Amino acid sequence: MNASFHTRALRRAPKPHMLAACAALLAGAPAAYAHTIVGDRVFPATLTIDDPGVNDELALPSFATMTSANADGSPGSFNYSMGWEYAKTITADLGFSVGSAFNWQTRPSAQGWSNIETQLKYVLWQDAKSESIVATAFNVEWGNTGSPQSASLPSDPFTRLTFKLYAGKGFGDASADWMKPFAITGEYDFSVPTRSSNSDGSLNPTTITYGATLQCSLLYMNSHVQELPWMFRQLVPAFEAVFTTPVSNLDQNAPGAFGTNVTTGVVGPSLYYIGKYFELGVMAQLPINSASGAHVGALAVVDFFLDDIAPDTLGKPLFGAPQARGHY
Repeated sequence: MNASFHTRALRRAPKPHMLAACAALLAGAPAAYAHTIVGDRVFPATLTIDDPGVNDELALPSFATMTSANADGSPGSFNYSMGWEYAKTITADLGFSVGSAFNWQTRPSAQGWSNIETQLKYVLWQDAKSESIVATAFNVEWGNTGSPQSASLPSDPFTRLTFKLYAGKGFGDASADWMKPFAITGEYDFSVPTRSSNSDGSLNPTTITYGATLQCSLLYMNSHVQELPWMFRQLVPAFEAVFTTPVSNLDQNAPGAFGTNVTTGVVGPSLYYIGKYFELGVMAQLPINSASGAHVGALAVVDFFLDDIAPDTLGKPLFGAPQARGHY
């Protein structure tokens, strides 16, 4: 989800000190949702980072909430985001996505749309037998496509370019049965703004974002290890983490505010239900420091599998045959 229009959108506020207080808000909310299938492994659409594949899907809605903290440690604004994203395969290994989010806060009250984001994603390599996949992507957050600068919660007036690398590995090939349900995914992003500074003199940093998930697929366990009670068979519990570190063009801390030189992030447990035509996901996000948030927040998504709902129309690639699906 890509480190997400949710993340950046809710950092924007009408005052510099409010912007800093929201600096890591909803750091894990994804911008690109999809479930990826490699062999018999289903990698769900996780909430902190994007999954490593391309698919035809619609995330509607995605939701995020977090209470920001002020630099003195007191609670700041209550922040919320409601987003959407549409993902479309061009070929079996190449996909395009577009999305945005509406963001609002209380204490003080403000609201606005984030910029539109587009992404082109390519699967470099995958191997069904080892349940392994590697992909890359180029993401553009288009400046001035969200709420105008006159809005109470404006979007960024500049464009941001992000280069991404993804990987996923399922352990269905492990010798020990207890390891087979487990899988890991990871994402690394390098993000560059097209404008180094703003009219008020504040700086727009270049950042790296890095995250990972550890998943235990009860769906996989039921199909390949041992039969489970029906109420557990479609579940994938996970633990997730994502962090953003500014690496250049940094503002130092000012009195009563966070600077842009602080690493922010969230960690926490999540749970996914994988149905035939959709996925439900929820996560409790714990901020790693006061710049990331004041209290535990939440992430959630409903993700519709268009490749399963309409496999011969909306759910197939524009060119060529779809990817082969395993017996999951």
